[in-house]
Amino acid sequence: MKKINEYRKDIINKLPTWKKHMIGNGNGNGLLFKIAIYFLSITFAFVFIYPLFYMFMISLMSNTDLVDSTILWIPSGVYYRNYIFAVNGLRLDELYFSTMIDVISNKSAFTDVMYSVELRKLLVIIGIIPLTVIFGGLYVESRKRLFYLSTLFVMIIMILPISYVDSLYVAGSQTIVTVFSSAIIGYGLARFKFKGKKLIMMLMLLVYVLPKTLLFMPRSMLYNTIGIKGTMFALWMPSFFGQGLQATFFILIFFQFFKMMPAQIEESAYIDGANTLTIFFRIALPMAVPALVISLTYGFAVNWNEMFLTNIYLNGNIKTIPMLLQGLQEAWGAAADYSVGSDVVNVDFTESKAFAGTMLSIVPLVIMYGIVQRYFIESIDKSGITGE
Repeated sequence: MKKINEYRKDIINKLPTWKKHMIGNGNGNGLLFKIAIYFLSITFAFVFIYPLFYMFMISLMSNTDLVDSTILWIPSGVYYRNYIFAVNGLRLDELYFSTMIDVISNKSAFTDVMYSVELRKLLVIIGIIPLTVIFGGLYVESRKRLFYLSTLFVMIIMILPISYVDSLYVAGSQTIVTVFSSAIIGYGLARFKFKGKKLIMMLMLLVYVLPKTLLFMPRSMLYNTIGIKGTMFALWMPSFFGQGLQATFFILIFFQFFKMMPAQIEESAYIDGANTLTIFFRIALPMAVPALVISLTYGFAVNWNEMFLTNIYLNGNIKTIPMLLQGLQEAWGAAADYSVGSDVVNVDFTESKAFAGTMLSIVPLVIMYGIVQRYFIESIDKSGITGE
């Protein structure tokens, strides 16, 4: 009995310590809190990773494995021909610099429209170097370093597959133009008072909620009339005027961010003789790095996956990865070998080949997010999207 009482007293004395270890003292260090956090994190990670893992495993299967009920996840053998076909179907076996050499050396083999499209694309890619040096020089002292980095970036683009370059060209240029115009519009709405400001905000939100398919027909007719349909100007023009994909969302992000900027900073700059453009480029934009990271990352992903409007406005003159992915089955129909002695079991187009193409199409997005994910998460915390 005495030992029982001693044991009970010992439990009572150690109860606060156990409670502190299990629940914590209000700072979230309790064991139960950590278990709940890890459980939720693993659950959400599984929800997002499962589709990618499923597609990857299916892409490694042959048609025989697909119809085998005993094979669920692990294939009997790695059928790499799915990826060989996907590489060919998505034009990942054609390097950009070799294509440009053919365009420049054999102009007669291309139509005037295709030649101008390829030439304009090359000029934009090479133009990355002077633009980086000029605008980057506003914020970085070493312009020589900017020149070397931008030159290296252009050289990397030159050795990429042409379909990746086309997708980067379409998605990247649209994203930069959209984010730049959104930053200017957001700054104007946040820092200036003028009549009709609320009306503009209301109309902007109204256009944002309208389906994009509702406006593409009149825009397509307009672009055809002014002669820019079939060129990148059909995508750049609405982006420049704040009508690009998700432009309203980006404008609201910049509006919220610039609205929180202290007025004393602008007043001090005006006293020192700075004008509005100087304040915007020298003060406002450097402070809006979190908003820029969010807009650039999300905008690039949206424009990369956009296929409907891009295909209509460009008249098929530029084929991005999502467009080629949509026509993957047709490409297989033209490349499939139905002759005697061929691999007749795997000759049919199945989800294995489609998933192989899908995995290759998201590689640039995965690499991009892997590079910027730390800055992206920090930017969400700092940008005030939640109204904090």
